[in-house]
Amino acid sequence: MSLQIHFLRHGVTTAPSDSLIGSTDVVLSGQGVIQAGQLAARLPRGLDCLCSPMLRTRQTLESLQNHGVVREVSFDSRIREIDFGAWERLTFAEISNKDEDIDAWKEYHHFTFPGGESVAHFVARLQSFLDEVQSKPQEQVLVLTHGGVIRTLLCLILGLDIRNYLLFEVKPASWSTVVLYSHGGVLTALNR
Repeated sequence: MSLQIHFLRHGVTTAPSDSLIGSTDVVLSGQGVIQAGQLAARLPRGLDCLCSPMLRTRQTLESLQNHGVVREVSFDSRIREIDFGAWERLTFAEISNKDEDIDAWKEYHHFTFPGGESVAHFVARLQSFLDEVQSKPQEQVLVLTHGGVIRTLLCLILGLDIRNYLLFEVKPASWSTVVLYSHGGVLTALNR
């Protein structure tokens, strides 16, 4: 028996594209709303959706619902983006210029964002989510979430060290699919 998971990333937001946005509740931009509609037009219909409770994912969900993509919705806080703490809304350049903790980020597994979430906690909540999804008798499910969440879940599913999460570029309003088997997973599509 296999399970097909369609990972959907929300559309472009009003936040600057080069800034870290995790727990900040930003809205979709006009372009993001259009992207969400375009994404909905390409998706299979009548699937259950597990959705991050963040505003940007809920706005994307609205387009999916308007197009008949989603049958039932469950909101799950385990698939919200990581909390970047004091680094929220800052660019990598801004962080590099003012915070010595930037070097500690290289140790990824043991890193805690200043005033924010630890990577270990983030990964643990995503593993808990994945374990629960796999335990339910279903053939397909939509997971509407965030770029960092999708990258990390792909690493967990494919058996990669989570430090490799940046190997995957997950574009806004994209659709990526994995098939889970009892012995592991296969990435069948990225950024459709």
